[in-house]
Amino acid sequence: MSTKAEQLEWRRSKVTELRAVGLSYTEIARELQVSRASIGSDLQYIREQAKQSIKEYTTDHLPEQYQVCLSALDTVLKNAFVIMTKSDDNREKMQALQLFKDTHITKLELLSNATTIGSALNYIRGKQQQSQQRKSHSETHLDSTNDDGSSDSHITALRSSCSQKITGN
Repeated sequence: MSTKAEQLEWRRSKVTELRAVGLSYTEIARELQVSRASIGSDLQYIREQAKQSIKEYTTDHLPEQYQVCLSALDTVLKNAFVIMTKSDDNREKMQALQLFKDTHITKLELLSNATTIGSALNYIRGKQQQSQQRKSHSETHLDSTNDDGSSDSHITALRSSCSQKITGN
């Protein structure tokens, strides 16, 4: 018999599959004969796993893949240029010239999209910093209660919120 962990993994897989075909939480719960709350918990877990995968991909793998792609395009450009300059066949020269042009366009698009990728990475880093700041603020909040048991954190949060609205951040 399978373990509880394997059963949970199977159910989450089915939840993903059934959401992909458009079923609602209630329909999935009915189909799998579990509570709607279980489906909600499963989907929350799936979302968190997806966020972690996206974060890992964008911070670890995407920059490396970007560099590999640029290097590969440079190799294509070099080889196309060699064919253009050394081939005696005019058709081959024209095909190499077309490849050369297309590769330059592709490289330009990739380099232009680098600003988009950079913005996305900065956004992710900003969110990570906000999360860390919230955690440290929560820890500080526990230490900043007054003698009467009250806390100044609400005033600090209100000031911060107002200054963010004023500065547009």
